[in-house]
Amino acid sequence: MTLEQLTHRNEKFQELASQLAELLPGSNLLAFSTSMIRTCKKLDKLVQKVLSSKSDTGFFNQIDLLEEEIDELIFMMDRLDEANRKGKMDAITDVVKQGYELVSLYSLVCDQILERKTKNEDEFK
Repeated sequence: MTLEQLTHRNEKFQELASQLAELLPGSNLLAFSTSMIRTCKKLDKLVQKVLSSKSDTGFFNQIDLLEEEIDELIFMMDRLDEANRKGKMDAITDVVKQGYELVSLYSLVCDQILERKTKNEDEFK
């Protein structure tokens, strides 16, 4: 998967998350979906920052921020999944499923970036 494809997938998830508030009008899903969208936007920006980091310090600072945002999205998906266990709304289940898939992709990207960074450092030793 390319970064462009990951960005596209992220944007599709944001669109899906924006529809959450329409499922239960009057609920706090608007604030929740807004938080998910904000986190997804941060993920995309942080990947770009990690890849463009010029120093090791900047690189590892950005990786830490990326991992924190991944954890935040996991937390939100866990909360949404837990809240949906009673109602079992298919639309919410779909958001949760796609959210976890997005988390997996960003985790994989993070691992691959770290692996390449480690490999490049080993080559210069």
